[in-house]
Amino acid sequence: MRIYLIGLPGCGKTTIAKVLSEKLNYKYVDMDVAIEARENKTINAIFKENGEPYFRQLEAKLLVDLAKIDDVVIACGGGVVENNLKFAFKGLVIFLKVDLDVLEKRLANDETRPLLKRNSIYQLALRRNELYTAISDITIDNNGVEETVNKILEAIQNENINS
Repeated sequence: MRIYLIGLPGCGKTTIAKVLSEKLNYKYVDMDVAIEARENKTINAIFKENGEPYFRQLEAKLLVDLAKIDDVVIACGGGVVENNLKFAFKGLVIFLKVDLDVLEKRLANDETRPLLKRNSIYQLALRRNELYTAISDITIDNNGVEETVNKILEAIQNENINS
């Protein structure tokens, strides 16, 4: 089974994915880290040198490649939904939500996210939340790592999803 975590920057996709993968004894993939490794440059450098459309192509290709891996928890990039690639998600898609005021505080000094240099978290939420909802199978409020992981595990069990 593949579990994809989607949501706004700073919502906890990476942290939750790591813990969830350990609890399930699954592999863990952070899409941004995988793209940086494939390109041998940072996300910021990719955006600066090649632009967002090129980065979105890299994301789309990686999504297709990840669909070939079983028993994996995938922390998607925040903008993966902008590709309109619902067909490429081959597994359970979970939208992690966090209050926007909390995200704004978390991301206040984060220089690693290129889109936040020209958009506020509120602008991204306005553009993306509907997309996250449309692509996701489950929406979970992230109110803390253990609580959120337990909610996901419970949802998997209640949905009778093979893990």
